[in-house]
Amino acid sequence: MILVTGAAGKTGQAVVRALLANGQTVRMLVRNETQLELMSSLYDTDIVVGDMTVESVLSNVFDGIRGVYHICPNMHPDELSIGLAMISAAKNSGLNQFVFHSVLHPQVQAMPHHWQKMRVEEALFTSGIPYTILQPAAYMQNILVEWQNIMQLGIIRVPYSPESMGSPVDLKDVADVAALVLCERDHIGAIYELCGPDVLSYQEQATILSEAIGRSIYVEQISLDEWKVQANDVGLSTYSLESLLKMFSYYDLYGFWGGSHVLRNLLQRPPTSFMEFAINQNKKNQQDLL
Repeated sequence: MILVTGAAGKTGQAVVRALLANGQTVRMLVRNETQLELMSSLYDTDIVVGDMTVESVLSNVFDGIRGVYHICPNMHPDELSIGLAMISAAKNSGLNQFVFHSVLHPQVQAMPHHWQKMRVEEALFTSGIPYTILQPAAYMQNILVEWQNIMQLGIIRVPYSPESMGSPVDLKDVADVAALVLCERDHIGAIYELCGPDVLSYQEQATILSEAIGRSIYVEQISLDEWKVQANDVGLSTYSLESLLKMFSYYDLYGFWGGSHVLRNLLQRPPTSFMEFAINQNKKNQQDLL
C-alpha cells in the first residue's frame, strides 16, 4: 500500500488518481472531516484523518505501508519539522521508498518555502531511507485562479513582470511521474526536475490562451501592495503572505524555469505543451456550460 500525505489538495488528488489508475492500493492522509467527506465521495480507498504535526498520527499512519508520497501542506511555516517527523516515522516503519514532493530550485534561499524543502531533501540524504525527490516547476493549472478574469475580462493579473519567464508543467504529467517512481525500483536515489516543454513569459502564455479560446487576452501587472490587500482579504497566514511576496520579487528579477528533458525521458512521450493545456481547458469549460 502507498501512503499519500496532503491527499486532499490538487497535487494529492492528482497523485492518488495516477496511482489508482496504475492498479496501486492507496491510503490517503487528510487533515479534517470536511476533507474526509470530499475524498470519500471521490475515491473508494483507505482514508486517515489527522494532522501531520501530531506524532501519534504519524506513528500509526505507516502501518502496512511500503512507500509514501509526501506532500507538505502548501506554504506551511513548519514544513521542515513536519518533514523531519515524517522521515523519522517512515524510518521506524521500515518502508521501502520515501518520495518527497519538493520544488524546482529548492536551493534558492530568497524563497523561504523553497529553502525549507531543500532542508527536508538534506535530511533525506542522511536518513538511510530509500528516497526519490521530485522537483516540479509551477503548474499550468495555477493560471486557473485567474480563469474567471480571463473569460470575462480578457485579463491575467500578476504581481510581477509579464515578461518573467517560466516553464509551466502540467500537473497530470507530474502525477504520472509520481506513480511511475513509486511503481519501479529503478528511481531510488534519484532527484528529478520536472519542467514543461515551453519556456514562456506570462505575456506569451496569454497569447497562447488567446489563440486557444478565441479572444484577446492581455497581462496586467499589479503592484505587490495591491496583491497584498487582496491576499489579506482571503486570510493568508503571515508566513504565506511574506513567502509569496518574496517569491514574486524573485520571479520579477529572475523568472522560474528549467529544461524538460528529464520529464520527457521519464514519461517516454512529449510532455504536455501549454497550448495543449489551454485547448483542453477551454474544451472542459465549454462542456461544463452545457
